[in-house]
Amino acid sequence: MVKSAPRAVGFVLVAAILATPTSGTVQAADDDVVSKMSAGRIERIIKSFSDISDFTEVDDNIYSFRTSSLKITLFNKGETMQLYAAFKVREKISLSRINEWNRTKRFAKAYLDKDGDPTLEMDQELTGGVTEKNVKEWIKTYVLCLKEFKKHISE
Repeated sequence: MVKSAPRAVGFVLVAAILATPTSGTVQAADDDVVSKMSAGRIERIIKSFSDISDFTEVDDNIYSFRTSSLKITLFNKGETMQLYAAFKVREKISLSRINEWNRTKRFAKAYLDKDGDPTLEMDQELTGGVTEKNVKEWIKTYVLCLKEFKKHISE
């Protein structure tokens, strides 16, 4: 009777492995902790969003893509990444309007670039490690902030 116990345990283990969904490989990639982002990993993450289009590598470690007609640039700086977008506007936005954004909103910072165009950027620190899930949430948060910022500067 004792000899059949290991066989039963082995059978249960094999059955559990076979019952594991194939999406487990995607889950593993989402949970991998990294402290630097490769070009391939960035591309895979960006393209995993159904509402993102026109992904291109602009230069070494600089990427652009669109979502909801908004153009976003991603800078991969090794141990940090940055999302960036600037708006060309007909009427100049006041510095007090930009400061209002920074005073009342979190996560993304706004400023007027050297041409006086309103700009929104957000940084992601990779030192110590992040998962792909963290990076995806960072991008989602930025896109939400960017949509709100567009409304903010249009009011």
